[in-house]
Amino acid sequence: MRRGSLFAPLLLIGLGALFLARNVLPDLPLIDYLAKYWPFLLIIWGTLRLLEVVYWHSTGKPLPAAGISGGEWTLVFFLVIFGVSLHAARGFYNWLPRERLTFGGLDMFGESFDYPINAEKPASKTVKITLEAFRGNAHIVGADVQTVKVVGHSSIRSLEQDGANRANDAAVYEITGEPDQLTLRANQDRFNGPQRITAELEITVPKGASIDARGRNGDFDINNIDGSVDINSDNAGVRLENIGGDARIELRRSDIIRAINMKGGVQLKGRGDDVDLENVQGQVTINGAYTGSIELHNLSKLVHYTGTQTEYEIAQIPGEVRSTRGDFVGNKLVGPIRLTGRSRDVRISNFTNALDLTIDRGDITLLPGAAPLPRMDIHSKSGDIELGLPAASKFDLTATTGRGELSNEFGSPLSTDQGPHGGGTIRGGNGGPAVNLHVDRGGITVRRASADEAAFVPPPMPDRPAVPERPPYVELPPPGPGATRVPSPPAPPKPLQRIEQ
Repeated sequence: MRRGSLFAPLLLIGLGALFLARNVLPDLPLIDYLAKYWPFLLIIWGTLRLLEVVYWHSTGKPLPAAGISGGEWTLVFFLVIFGVSLHAARGFYNWLPRERLTFGGLDMFGESFDYPINAEKPASKTVKITLEAFRGNAHIVGADVQTVKVVGHSSIRSLEQDGANRANDAAVYEITGEPDQLTLRANQDRFNGPQRITAELEITVPKGASIDARGRNGDFDINNIDGSVDINSDNAGVRLENIGGDARIELRRSDIIRAINMKGGVQLKGRGDDVDLENVQGQVTINGAYTGSIELHNLSKLVHYTGTQTEYEIAQIPGEVRSTRGDFVGNKLVGPIRLTGRSRDVRISNFTNALDLTIDRGDITLLPGAAPLPRMDIHSKSGDIELGLPAASKFDLTATTGRGELSNEFGSPLSTDQGPHGGGTIRGGNGGPAVNLHVDRGGITVRRASADEAAFVPPPMPDRPAVPERPPYVELPPPGPGATRVPSPPAPPKPLQRIEQ
């Protein structure tokens, strides 16, 4: 007697359950689930067949000549074709612009309709405000008020006005909760249509408020609040100023993160371009892949940076650190300082306490500044090392190269032992801290630093476009019955700019 497989009835039960769930829950993205997880059908099928064969063998029943029949192989073939085609079709659909097509900043299809937003609710002086996931830009300002007030407008791009009206009616902005804990909800996902809703919001909150913001695409500007700030978004630029509490920022993508005059600490995580921190009194932790420039100025406590190719820890930065993909420049740093990296040129001046530096490739220039010298332990696989010591400094120096030129421009008490195969050692001391320099392939120069170098200031970073000013928020009149919505004029084409790496 021919044995049947359990997969066919289980497949019918599973598909029936899926379609029943789709009928009961209309918002269930059934097609998306099938497109993404269809290979589980093959895994379940193969597992069931394997268990059946094991069961037949354990009970002494004869095993089938073929694990899967010809008809089942045909079903597998069509299932694979169906799954791959559905996944490709959904990927192509998601690649297409859902609400507009732009070229050079000019919208090609549809029209942007603006709808006013105006909401207000009483709040305590130390209210915690949760801004739910939304698309758009939010400017949050602390003031001597006891309400949370939201003004601005939502923009809906649509090929026709009725579609925009339906989307606006579904996405009603609201403020919910108690005075000590309020939730600002844009409800942009309530409308299941091709229109994409974004918002431009000006939010006034009590000065003692704390902000918990969740976004998808857009910028957050937060100023003059005494509480903490917690931001989590897919794609956003963040600008913070005059914040009294800690700031925690986690972004999947950002063009800039800027925090100025922070009384608490700053914790950054994610991916992005530029980071600019200035006047931060708390601890700073940066963990992620930031491919632009990182500028740190006047940071009062420990700074810990962990990137894809570089990691460093600095006790304090009363001066500044400026780093890009290929350079690290630091001035007026308080150690202990620990820096490790792959390919990077390093220049550090006016630093105190211990310095531990290890890089794979790159030139290193060190100017400790005034005595007493800090302890230094420097290692490089490839590149030149240059050390400028104050004339009256005390040290116990050992500098070795496996293959490269040695140059003792400091003089006594240092002596040079140049090896026959290009390596060698500079050694000497006068009772000071240990200074160890080692490079596998590269030259080492030890010289006297001039007075001008002690006051060295790093050169400015290459100019980058300034952060554009936000347009003023205009309170739109409430639309009457049948009134024509206010269309937003298309943005002018942006000129192409060449970006120098």
